[in-house]
Amino acid sequence: MMEALRQEAAKLLQEKRAALVIGFADRPGRPALFVSKPEDCGALVYDAACRQNLAAYLGKPEIRARLPVALVAPPAVLRSIVVLTAESQAAAGQVLALAVDRDAFLGTFDASRAGELLRAKYPDLAPEPALLERVRELSRMSASERAAFWQEQFAKCTRCYACRAACPGCYCNRCIVEKNAPQWVSTAALGHGNYTWNVMRAFHQSGRCTLCGACEAACPQGLPLMTLNAALDREALEAFGSRAGYDPEAKPMIGSWNTDDDHSYMR
Repeated sequence: MMEALRQEAAKLLQEKRAALVIGFADRPGRPALFVSKPEDCGALVYDAACRQNLAAYLGKPEIRARLPVALVAPPAVLRSIVVLTAESQAAAGQVLALAVDRDAFLGTFDASRAGELLRAKYPDLAPEPALLERVRELSRMSASERAAFWQEQFAKCTRCYACRAACPGCYCNRCIVEKNAPQWVSTAALGHGNYTWNVMRAFHQSGRCTLCGACEAACPQGLPLMTLNAALDREALEAFGSRAGYDPEAKPMIGSWNTDDDHSYMR
């Protein structure tokens, strides 16, 4: 698997189909590795310790200046590439995915073919059973109990924004939490501001989150961010039939409207 991945990455660079390959380095924590020479592709690795969603780099000016690029992409990251393409953040042919899954290298895919692969091979990607059980436990609580639970969790937040940096879906040039004229969200790492920031960011990802887990992996406080993301993912699917990252031509759930949408929430 590793040899096939390295050979394909080197081939993309040799044939100038990609000017840069973004993968993982064989170092503790599996940091990102940026390779521009075919002979350096032997340093690429992939295993269960590779937790970053490398699609998050696609919004950075220094990476966009190097397009076209290829990046190592397990299924959740393939979905992120498809989402970014659907949201006009990645142009067709400018991002190639070196698709991997556990111990298999699946080949090189553009966004359109990535969508085809996902629909054929991973039509029912879902969170781990333990995560789904935590979502069910929360759903059995009353609204006030859930609010108390999340208040307790978000009180630990230091507002470092590591979750935002790790997420491909957070690509705004300037986040609302950094605006102070007017200031919509308190920047202090305190109660109401923390609660607002975390809930607001999760809602902005609803119908767009690919459940890669990079935000929770990056959080130094160990907040259960994936529990909130998975709950919203379930709501998006049940209420709107939305599954992020399967069709690069699909309109995002946020920002689109359908006459068949459930309007029962309106009173």
